[in-house]
Amino acid sequence: MHVGAAIVTEPRSLRLGARSIPIELPRLRDPRLQLASVIVSLQVLGQTVFDFQLSIAQILVAVLTCAFLEVGITLARRHVLAWPASAMLTGNGVAFILRVPGTEHGDWWSLRGAWIFAATAAVSLLSKYLIRVGGRHVFNPSNIGLVLCFLLLGPARVEPLDFWWAPVGPALGIALALIVVGGLVITWRVGMLGVAVAFWVAFAISVGIVAAAGHCMTARWHLGPICGDLFWSVLVTSPEILVFLFFMITDPKTAPSGRVARIAYGVSVALTCALLVAPQRTEYATKVAVLAGLAVVCAVRPFVEQFFPAPGSAADGLRLWLGGLVVRGRARLGRAALGLGTAGVCVVLLIAAGVPARSSAARDSGSLGQRAVRIDPADVPRVALDPSLDSIDAALTAQEAKLIARDVVADLAIISDALERRDPAIAATGTAGPILRRTEARIRRAEWGEALVVPRYDIDRLKILVVRSDSQALPQLGVDLTGSARRTTYDALSPPHVARESTVPYRHTFSLLSVDGHYLIFDDARPEQA
Repeated sequence: MHVGAAIVTEPRSLRLGARSIPIELPRLRDPRLQLASVIVSLQVLGQTVFDFQLSIAQILVAVLTCAFLEVGITLARRHVLAWPASAMLTGNGVAFILRVPGTEHGDWWSLRGAWIFAATAAVSLLSKYLIRVGGRHVFNPSNIGLVLCFLLLGPARVEPLDFWWAPVGPALGIALALIVVGGLVITWRVGMLGVAVAFWVAFAISVGIVAAAGHCMTARWHLGPICGDLFWSVLVTSPEILVFLFFMITDPKTAPSGRVARIAYGVSVALTCALLVAPQRTEYATKVAVLAGLAVVCAVRPFVEQFFPAPGSAADGLRLWLGGLVVRGRARLGRAALGLGTAGVCVVLLIAAGVPARSSAARDSGSLGQRAVRIDPADVPRVALDPSLDSIDAALTAQEAKLIARDVVADLAIISDALERRDPAIAATGTAGPILRRTEARIRRAEWGEALVVPRYDIDRLKILVVRSDSQALPQLGVDLTGSARRTTYDALSPPHVARESTVPYRHTFSLLSVDGHYLIFDDARPEQA
């Protein structure tokens, strides 16, 4: 994030011995101060309402890193002490979007990953001075720093802020109003409202094409894939996207100056973002693709800006510029052909870009499903829904919960049948992943002469909950089972004989995998704390 504005030199100075160093402060009407008030307000909401996994210490590391660098560079170059308003915005922008997994909300002074915040902030700030063309810095500072951070460190060490911060409600409504109202006022004041509008309209259309082509993504706050209309609405109305369009792409220092060039810039960023989003299948990759779209357009902006009308010239109007692209004698027909041709190419590119993601999804969908198992309704226990389900978008109806319980009881029966018949093909119809591999291993060991224990389960209570393997993992439905198990031990003779039987209490938590409309037992799990 970066907004430029004139600095007013106040009649103030700092005297160091015989040397007097002028002090420069921003005007109260400086748009950077208004932008800072919006971002700080969002940070406060994040800490108090949205449970951002971000500490105050991490924010200060990013902000102070940029501030100290800017003060030092300005003092060395201009021999003045200038208030680092732009630098502090850059640092706050980095801190607002960057997350280090393992940071707990409420641990206000955690320095977890402090070096990551400091390094990203430093790279962001220094890019203004080191990457310049024509006397202007090329990249939006916080944008290029974040893109490099996410690409170099990857999801195991860093992640961007989620597209959605909370379920729809009053708090989210306040945040959205703050972003939109503040963004409209600030972009209007700095003459960048056209860029914001052009981006949002073009992005909504482009993402709509990607969604209509069958694109889906996964997110850790949503159970199952996000597809179709939901995928479109998640991206187009996301508070994260609104922050991106109002406070990142509208940086006057890195956007073109002319009216036509700015509209083309907004549309180009939107189309590039959508093209980069189309092949992605996870929220992490999708968020990085959106950020990278701006970096790509900024990289080529200095070289293509010259093909647009000079800022303020008579030709710097969208209608006049488009008219100049076609043959004068056939202007109307030419405009129509140009528009249709360009739109057609964009649609083809967006659909083609998404082919790898759709092909991968088809390969990964699997072909397993439950075999026919007769389950007495009396054997299906009563179902409870754990409060952890409230942490994700997983509104289960009573009927859906009952079907999940029925599937789990059937899965357990299938595992028992597979062990008793020593047939791994049966196990594959009721289990997947680690549980399937362990069941197959038990069958192999029995075939090699090891005694085999075959349990039969009697489940009294079943609770549906959320389970994860780590903080960034996608949410999975899980079940916590309580009841008893009748254990029959078969000896190693051929044919096997019953060596002993016993009944023991049973308590276990499994994660589930949805395949072919059924839930298969997938792995041992620990419940997520609600």
